[in-house]
Amino acid sequence: MFNINVFLSAFALAAGQIIGIGPQNAYVIRQGIARRHILPIVVICIVCDVLLISLGVLGIGTLLAAIPGFITIVSWLGAGFIAWLGLRALRSSLQPQASSLEGDIVHERRGAIRSVLLLTLLNPYVWLDTVVLIGGLSAAYGEAGRLSFIGGALLASVLWFSTVGFLAGRLAPYFAKPASWRILDGVIAAVMFATAISLLLNFGLK
Repeated sequence: MFNINVFLSAFALAAGQIIGIGPQNAYVIRQGIARRHILPIVVICIVCDVLLISLGVLGIGTLLAAIPGFITIVSWLGAGFIAWLGLRALRSSLQPQASSLEGDIVHERRGAIRSVLLLTLLNPYVWLDTVVLIGGLSAAYGEAGRLSFIGGALLASVLWFSTVGFLAGRLAPYFAKPASWRILDGVIAAVMFATAISLLLNFGLK
């Protein structure tokens, strides 16, 4: 049975976890500004949230977190991949001729899909936020509130990624000059490096 209170609580909780400029959102924003493959990227982000949140609500997150070394291994893999993306963004920010058609923008659809999948599934923060945290808190509402909880959390995901992905294209005129892209790449590089370091300090070195 649908429960509006559970639905709204899940919406607020998921929105609080999703909103923020992390590696995944930075990638979506950059591709959105460039207007490159934004529809499949947004769809993949939403589908991944559907799967991860559902796994969490079903209790899978607790089981995964209990596997010895699981979080540590995923943290190192995720930190390595995110740091590599940070290096690419840093290199782009230092190129004087960088433009909206160069740098870290992925041109091929397959490459864009692969990148967003890796950024999502190799980032332990995504797993901890959606599968472990959101999934764990959903237990307070019992089995009767599961569907309402999943619905609220997924609505937050759909609204956020759709808004960020498609509205980012409106910023394209401000990125007509190479200097604007270099600044954005510098910010993205800083976000990537900070996330990679945070992963290792909080999870990889424990």
